[in-house]
Amino acid sequence: MGPRPELRTARLLLRGWHPEDEAPIAAINRDPEVTRWLNRPGGDGVIAGFSAAVTEHWDTHGFGLYAVELLDGRAAGEFVGFVGVAYPTFLPQLAHRPELGWRLAREAWGRGVATEAAAAVRDDAVARLSLSSLISIIHPENMRSRRVARKLGMSIESQIYNPVVEREVDIWKL
Repeated sequence: MGPRPELRTARLLLRGWHPEDEAPIAAINRDPEVTRWLNRPGGDGVIAGFSAAVTEHWDTHGFGLYAVELLDGRAAGEFVGFVGVAYPTFLPQLAHRPELGWRLAREAWGRGVATEAAAAVRDDAVARLSLSSLISIIHPENMRSRRVARKLGMSIESQIYNPVVEREVDIWKL
């Protein structure tokens, strides 16, 4: 496939993955506070294959997860996580529905980065990809992600049992 599209906001660059993103995403995926509410396991096997899975999804579907890079201040150029749209194959009942998801380093929390990046991805998914429906799968106790989803105009559609976390998780719909 050709080059990945890039999205820009006032403070962020959402871009394709680079080999140098592997170490910082591995560190983010190993942070127990970041992974506390994940809907899928984050062990070393998942971490090792993460970048390859991101690239494969883009190649197969023409969309996927963007690397998020800061554009402003002393941290300009810093990789802080990902935001994007991908099929949630970890839950076969939902694998056909595009999911808007995000995962950021703790240092990026509380600054509106997730909402800013996810809004740009949402708008691109609607305009460029003509995706009229997006979901987000959010652990019911993940208050930060619930706030982001609300700010994006999403609301809870239903719940589904997730055997990975052994409980019901919320399905948010745009």
